[in-house]
Order: sequence, then C-alpha cells, then structure tokens
Amino acid sequence: MSRTDESPRKTSALGATVDVTAVAVGRWRRFAVAFAFLLVPMLLWALASPLGSVPDEPSHAIRAAAVVRGQIVTPPWAKDPSLARAIVPLYVAHMHELTCYAGRSQITPACEFPLVGNPDSLVTTGNSAGNNSPVFYAIMGFPTLFLSGDVALYGMRFLNAILCAAVLAAMFMQLSLLARSRWAIAGGLVAITPMVFFLAGSINPNAIEVAAAGAVFATLVAAVRAPSSARILSERAAITVISVTLLVNSRSISLLWILLIIAAVLVLARASSLLALLRRPAALVLLVGSAVVILIALLWYANPPSYPRGAVGGAGTGSLTAFISMAVRSFEFFGGYIGYFGWVDTPSPVFTEIVWSTLIVALIVGALVWGSGRSRWVVAGFGGAMLLVPPIVQAILAPSLGYIWQGRYMLAMLICLLVACGMALDDSFAESPMTDRMKVATTVSLTLFVLGQVVSFVWTLRRYTVGSHGSVVAMITHPAWQPPGGWIALSVVLAFWGIALVVLVRRRLFKSRIGD
Repeated sequence: MSRTDESPRKTSALGATVDVTAVAVGRWRRFAVAFAFLLVPMLLWALASPLGSVPDEPSHAIRAAAVVRGQIVTPPWAKDPSLARAIVPLYVAHMHELTCYAGRSQITPACEFPLVGNPDSLVTTGNSAGNNSPVFYAIMGFPTLFLSGDVALYGMRFLNAILCAAVLAAMFMQLSLLARSRWAIAGGLVAITPMVFFLAGSINPNAIEVAAAGAVFATLVAAVRAPSSARILSERAAITVISVTLLVNSRSISLLWILLIIAAVLVLARASSLLALLRRPAALVLLVGSAVVILIALLWYANPPSYPRGAVGGAGTGSLTAFISMAVRSFEFFGGYIGYFGWVDTPSPVFTEIVWSTLIVALIVGALVWGSGRSRWVVAGFGGAMLLVPPIVQAILAPSLGYIWQGRYMLAMLICLLVACGMALDDSFAESPMTDRMKVATTVSLTLFVLGQVVSFVWTLRRYTVGSHGSVVAMITHPAWQPPGGWIALSVVLAFWGIALVVLVRRRLFKSRIGD
C-alpha cells in the first residue's frame, strides 16, 4: 500500500475492527465475476424479445439515433405534434411498424411487415421521448453510427445490457466491501427480478435507472460505513459520479430517488465517520461532481421541450380521488416489479410471482423484526416511498393525463429497499459460518430464484413463438416466430447459467466473510 493510503486496519461504523486490505483484495475480480453473471441473462433477453416488443422501445430507439446525430432538442413532428421530430435511418423509424402484436398476446411477431427501401436512408419520424434527458440516448445511439439494420438495433440492446451489468456489478462490489455483507448481497440479488433482466435487454432507460439507484446507494453506504484507503475512496467517488449521472438522466422522477438515497445514507452514517470522510479530497470530488451532474439534470427537467400529449384513461379525475384509488390499488402493481413483459401484455407466471413475493416479503419482515435501529428506519423509509410515491404522482398527473402508472416505475426504489433490508439483517447478525439448516434454506431459495428466472423466460418466449394460448408442443414443432438462435438454445443457455449461479452464490454466502 502506498504512503497515501491509510492504515490497513480501521474501525467500521459498527464498531468492529476491519482489515481494509484483506477485505478489498480481489474486489475487481469480484466485479468481473458479477458482471459476467449479470450480463448473460440480459443478453439472452435482448435476443429473446422481438425488436420493438418492450414498452415504448421504438420511441427510445428513435430518440437515441436522433440524439447521437446531434438532434438534442427537436420541434414537434408535423404529422403528430405530441411526438418529437427525429431524422433517423429508415430501419430505426421502421420500429414503429414492428408492434402489430403489441397488447394482443395471442398474436405473434410473425405479423410484422418487412422493411421496404434503403434501410440507411434518412427519414423524418416522431418519438415520445423527446423531453427525456439526452444523456442515456447519446450512449445508446452509438451503434447506429457504424452498424445498420437489425444488427444496429440489437447492438443498442447489447450496449444497454453491458452498461446495466457493469453498474449492477459495481453495486455488488461495493456491498462486498462492507464489514458484513451476506444479507445485503442477497437483498440485491432478489431485487434483480425477471423484469429487470427483461428491461436491461432492451432499449429503455428504466433498467439503467434501477441499476444506477442500487449502485449509488451501495457505494455511498460503503463510503460512510466501510473504512477505505485513498485508492478505494477514489474508486468510490468515480463510481458514484458515474452512477449519479446515469440515474438522474434516466427519468425526471430519479431526482426524487437521489434525495431519498441521500437521506437514507445520512441515517445510516455515524456523525464521526461522516465528518472524517468529508475531510478527504476524494470525498470532495464525489460531492462536487455529483452536485454538478444533478444541477445540470435539474436544469433540463425544469425546462424540457414541450409536446402536447393526449390523455389516457382516467383523465379529468380529481387529485384526491386519484390518490385514494392508487393507494387502495398499491399491491396490484406488485406484479410489475416481478414481470409484465412485452407491451404489458404478458404477466409473469404464477410460480414466479409466488417465488418473488415470498422472498421480498421475507426480507422486509425479517429486516423490520430483527434489523437494528438505524437500518430499520431506512427500511421503513424506503417502504413508505414504495407505498406513497405512486398515489402522489397519480394525484398530480391524473387530472390532465389520466392513470399512467406502471409497477416497473418503482423498481429503482425496490432495489434500494431490499439492499437496505439486507444491511439491517447484517447489522444484527454476525457473519459467521452458516448452519446446516441455513445452508439448506439458502440452496432452496437460490434454486427457486433460478427457476423463477427460467420459467419467466420460457413463458414469455411461448407468448412470442405461438401466442399466449399456444401449446408447448406447438412451440417445439410449429413456432410461428423464432428469436435469433432459436428459443430452445436460448433457454438451455439460461438454464446452465442458473446452475452456475447457484454454485457460485452458495460458495460465496457459505463463507464467513467476503475476503475469505
């Protein structure tokens, strides 16, 4: 360790003596392993989902191709003033024509019409993402500059998968640097529902919003609670600024997520540790860099381009009525956390919903019952946000736009909530070797987690290959549509991924600490 690094032995926020060097060794190897295991299912979902099959994916793809060509702020499209004008290659604009099956679960993508004309010719079209921050789209549009056709569109999906996997891997790496991290890592894993993998394999900013929220929360908690050398703190500063940039530029509501995350971190931090941290140069870089990014995003959202939008169902509803209605229906949106695939026309199978409902409820109840004081308050705070934010947002928007809320909009808070649940349990229980009963329970939970992922994947492929009422026999013998590589091959790869994940996570969780 260089002279600029601090002593290798520190006292953590929990009062335990921690060997910083031992805990930190191999952190980038752990990052690489986590990245690889996260990336595989994301890429498989990117291949399994037909192009244009994710909510608003055509508009997000068009916006990305436009932004990367310098069209940051654009006027309304003449043919439809509710959409932003975009001049993009024909193959990108054609994505609007690939949604003949959207919302019609019995119809397969075989109904699509092939593109006619030069795919690289520039055409004028519209998109509904014109008032979104351009940062995400500037990254996603890059493949369209040197690729063409479906290859470019899949390239954008792969790029989103790579970015999401990297940010989530950074989250797990930072959690691994805590003095106790077994349950925090487990909470982060449970938060990666099939819906997260599905969105990460698409052209949609929702997934990077989830990944970045988890990374910001984990990294800031690690900064205030886990002793660090100068090098590790500099890494944390870089990860935080990058993650904050991605988070606040995903959706406007992410500014609220940042406030809630900061509040949670301040609750978890001890005053002495926080003051000591603020005296270090890297912490100043973290604070100033994040503040600048947030300010720029705030300026964009405060004065975005304006496009008159048509109202949806429920427009004109009074704010109080909308609030009460959403509050009563809170748990109806739970399925959206787990998986509503396609254009919200393919819900997760019941088995998957039961698995995730059980795991999520067990973590929350366990944290509230056995968690420590500070951590328990954070869990309660995030839980309260999960319940209150949707009714409040709908109360504001329902009179003019109607009911627009979907469960996936709260996934960023769900990952923070479940990681916080894990931290609460870690604070209360020593990270000693597991008993035989705990190992059996962990193995069963991991197996159910993997089965839930695989079942959701195959269930969704059934909807696309033969329609929601088609049989498994028809999937095998007469599929009306096939993803690249075939649905059987993709499903087999995901199954082998699941087996490898169970083996890897069991080995990690059964150790007494991350550095072992």
